[in-house]
Amino acid sequence: MNVLHHLAALVAAIGIVWLSPAARADEASGLGISLDGYAAPVWDDSVTSMTAGQAQDRSRGLVGVATLANLGPYAAGGVVDGFPGIFGGGRMTVGGMAGWQPRVGTHRFQVLGEIGAERFSDVGGNFFASPSVHETWLDYVGARLGTSETFSAAGHFELGAWFFVRKDLGQATVSNSSYGSEGATEYRLGGYSAGAALRVGLRFDQRRAPSESPADFESAGI
Repeated sequence: MNVLHHLAALVAAIGIVWLSPAARADEASGLGISLDGYAAPVWDDSVTSMTAGQAQDRSRGLVGVATLANLGPYAAGGVVDGFPGIFGGGRMTVGGMAGWQPRVGTHRFQVLGEIGAERFSDVGGNFFASPSVHETWLDYVGARLGTSETFSAAGHFELGAWFFVRKDLGQATVSNSSYGSEGATEYRLGGYSAGAALRVGLRFDQRRAPSESPADFESAGI
């Protein structure tokens, strides 16, 4: 899939940023990693019934997990989220994230780009219908704005929120036939989605002491 090429480019960009002098100079921030679970209501227009001429299931929910590692103010990680469909209409997203994550005290603010692939499962399916394909994958790009608070006294407990938006990079058409009836309903896949997520997780930071200044050496009589 084209998303593999996008992810490779993303990893290369992360490596360049992390090896830059600005990243190496932020010694006091050190390294950190977080693991969050989150849930979100989502507005979605990425499934459109061609027969009815309108979007299907504009409101849905999702749950997911995300991990982020930071070096200084820069961050990168991955995300997996979605929701199951018992008879059809399931969704899963797998992506990578990278961007800026400055810290002010115990607060973190995040501006992240996102890229990955979205899976549509048994679109329009139900107990009495048969979809033409079981899975369809579309690449996507997106962005996330977020904030989080770390409570070190509670074992590095982290609480935060994200606002995110995604745009599918292509389109696909699938159909669904109901048992005992003639004809099929066609669906166009691809569009926008956006949501607001509540995050709960754990964060671990490794602090590195800042390098000593010339004044420190003078005060020590060196």
